[in-house]
Amino acid sequence: MPPQSHRHRQTIRFARHALERIERFGLPADPQSFELWYVYATGQNSALNKVIDASLAAPHGLSEAEFDQICNMHIVTKQVATRLDSTAAGLSDEITQVMGMLGAAAASSRDYSVQLAEGAENIERTDDISRLRPVVEALLESTKEKEQETRTLQVNLEESKAKTSALQDEVITLRAEQLKDPLTRIGNRQYFDQHLVDLTSAAKAHGQPLSLLFCDIDDFKQFNDTFGHQIGDDVLRLVAAMIKESLREGDIAGRYGGEEFGILLPNTSLTSAKDVAERIRRTLAAREIKKRGTGETIGRITISIGIAEFKDNETSVEFVNRADRCLYEAKQSGRNRIISE
Repeated sequence: MPPQSHRHRQTIRFARHALERIERFGLPADPQSFELWYVYATGQNSALNKVIDASLAAPHGLSEAEFDQICNMHIVTKQVATRLDSTAAGLSDEITQVMGMLGAAAASSRDYSVQLAEGAENIERTDDISRLRPVVEALLESTKEKEQETRTLQVNLEESKAKTSALQDEVITLRAEQLKDPLTRIGNRQYFDQHLVDLTSAAKAHGQPLSLLFCDIDDFKQFNDTFGHQIGDDVLRLVAAMIKESLREGDIAGRYGGEEFGILLPNTSLTSAKDVAERIRRTLAAREIKKRGTGETIGRITISIGIAEFKDNETSVEFVNRADRCLYEAKQSGRNRIISE
């Protein structure tokens, strides 16, 4: 028996850890549960581990409903990617079939052209009318067969066109879904990072201003621990919706991670970005949070915001770091405030 590699022993340990957690908490032993606990065991996703550890430390522990929410937030994007791969493969297969049909039709057309040419040549060389009959009958039969092939090809192409169109629409939908945060329904980190690269490149190329806001919900962990993750999720949705309502067309908002949101404001100076940030901060601070079931008021939420304006001699990473330092300063200097450079 060959010796076990370090990689083998390590992955077996992670797998056993995943199965042990599934059994301990009485959760469904399905692939999604296994994947989440396996990823948790590896420690590679700090955001996932942070959420699960917070749930485990709460008095009520980790319920199946909360576990489902965590799965939706951290695992669903992989499911979307799998569906996207499957749909793209279906689209590729459909295109291959269409190309095959067109190739067969082209070959058939070439054969038919040869038959017509030979028939025409035979007619020209034949003086005896009685000998023309089989030649004409053969051409008529070939023509009927060609007409039937054309009708069949037309039907098949129409069916393939409909399938291809449906698959293309599904690919577009899934690609958009892949870039959405499943909880808040705004852009996810990948969506934000893609636009960060595009917009910093455009700002350099055209010499236009670009501002970045980092928003962080104040004392969110304490709020979560006090009122539970369900209300915490509602707060995240509320903040995302209010951010979205405050932006113009072309502005980019994404959930950067946990309770932090990133906002990119193209063609916006630092001064104008402060106005946007203040509008968001003030609107949220004025909003009372209520329990959906009872309507009971449980308090207000505030956010801290850091702002930076892009410099054409810096990288996107340096741009993000400057905004992040401003956010850190806003949190350290009392929260519920805006700090710019």
